[in-house]
Amino acid sequence: FSSRYPPPKKSSILGFSLGYKIKRVLKIKPCCLCLSLGISQVTKTVQGMAKLSCNYNISVDELSRVRIYWQKENKMVLSVISGRVQVWSQYQNRTIPEITNNLSLVILALRLSDRGTYTCVVQKTKKGSFQVEHLTSVMLSIKADFPTPSITDSEHPSPDLRRITCSTSGGFPKPYLFWLENGEEVKAVNTTVYQDPETELYTVYSNLDFNVTSNHSFVCLIKYGDLSVSQIFNWEKPKEDPPDDQLWKRKILIPVCVGIAIILGTCFICSKYYLYIIMISIPGNPNSISVFQHLSVILAYSLLVMVWM
Repeated sequence: FSSRYPPPKKSSILGFSLGYKIKRVLKIKPCCLCLSLGISQVTKTVQGMAKLSCNYNISVDELSRVRIYWQKENKMVLSVISGRVQVWSQYQNRTIPEITNNLSLVILALRLSDRGTYTCVVQKTKKGSFQVEHLTSVMLSIKADFPTPSITDSEHPSPDLRRITCSTSGGFPKPYLFWLENGEEVKAVNTTVYQDPETELYTVYSNLDFNVTSNHSFVCLIKYGDLSVSQIFNWEKPKEDPPDDQLWKRKILIPVCVGIAIILGTCFICSKYYLYIIMISIPGNPNSISVFQHLSVILAYSLLVMVWM
């Protein structure tokens, strides 16, 4: 135990004495230890702030005569000896003591690795040596809730199949993803769960294929621990195009128009020859030629109007 609470250099016996007393309590009076520790529960979220109370007050004047130790399980977190604060490397720049507020330990930017049991030990001098004056523990739980998953359209494996993807990230503990339709589980194409080795947070995503020729209502359900999040995806099959009542007209008009084009072409060709003969037969009479030209044009327009009506 002396490695947990390093005593001043001039007194290595104090650490042994403290360790001996705690071991004796653990061995003989475990229930008394529970009472003396006064374990309380604190639950916070990732990236939040936790304030762990030692449940013990001292005055500023007493600070120079008191030793305060905060440790997490077998690792030191913070110590205050003769008013000097020392913070261990893992908690540097994000952990501070609040001496005037129940000797509380404040941890900022919480990580999942911060979860665990923290113990506060207060030592005071009695008869020339430091002895344990107060001992308490706090259980810190860190939760990381998954945000509501998103469902996106990813690709089309075939004309009648559609693929959707459900995904979410930044949660803990390990998630389990299910696809449901009408309360029944639907088999996914694939499901991937990934844990970031540094933050310990999870990412999960899954693909689902379905037939587009019928209506669907899918639920993407993600369970983690005692909690869950979900998202709904609805699909309506495409409406069929109404029958084209103009189709028969187009089928008839196409050959008719081709025939008319041939007739008109023939008419114009014949008109040119006819007008040429008139010009030779009746030279110097433009009125007769003009009349025949207008008749051919009128014939062409009349045929077009009849077709489209």
